[in-house]
Amino acid sequence: MSDTTFYDFPVKIDDPVNSHGIQLRLLQDQGSRVLDVGCHSGMMGSFIKERYGSTVVGIDYDEGALNVAGTRLDAVYRTDLESADWAAMLLEREAPFDVAIFGDVLEHVRYPEEVLRETKRLLKPGGKVIVSLPNVANLRVRLGLLRGNFRYADSGILDRTHLRFFTMETAHELLDKAGFELEESDVAGYSLPQWLLRMFPGMLGAGFVMRARAR
Repeated sequence: MSDTTFYDFPVKIDDPVNSHGIQLRLLQDQGSRVLDVGCHSGMMGSFIKERYGSTVVGIDYDEGALNVAGTRLDAVYRTDLESADWAAMLLEREAPFDVAIFGDVLEHVRYPEEVLRETKRLLKPGGKVIVSLPNVANLRVRLGLLRGNFRYADSGILDRTHLRFFTMETAHELLDKAGFELEESDVAGYSLPQWLLRMFPGMLGAGFVMRARAR
């Protein structure tokens, strides 16, 4: 098995209820310089480059994944978001960016608000972030709690590596407290009809994808 196969994951770029597809839609032509935070093997960034012609810089902590991402993106850096000065090298070498993308990343760090505040230093004035977060208030989790069941899993909303949990309200609050103004928000789901997800986002949504502008 090649490294590329091992580190790749399905990216459903044209699925209107998949978080990857929503991220690409919200990105549109928001900027020519994109920071892909938690870029993994660079799959998402490669689609951004192909679709929008953007320059994409990726950061991740997984050295093996970065070896693959380095073949796809314009530059990659091994970065620990838990480090207080994680943005220093990017500020010196790559900033400013038009937009930073956090595709299911912030739930894995202890202080997501501080990570977003630090990201503002890397953005152009009025620069934007696109943030995807899982919804802990999803109906599947609620029903599990009613049965007394709250078990971590290898993936999904209750991924055992998640350190923080969000509802739609607290996801929006996170952006506001970090100094960003919400521009647009959409809901990702489990192949449910888009109209149904948007009618009951807090209950049926698997996650929320938001675009916000730095204040």
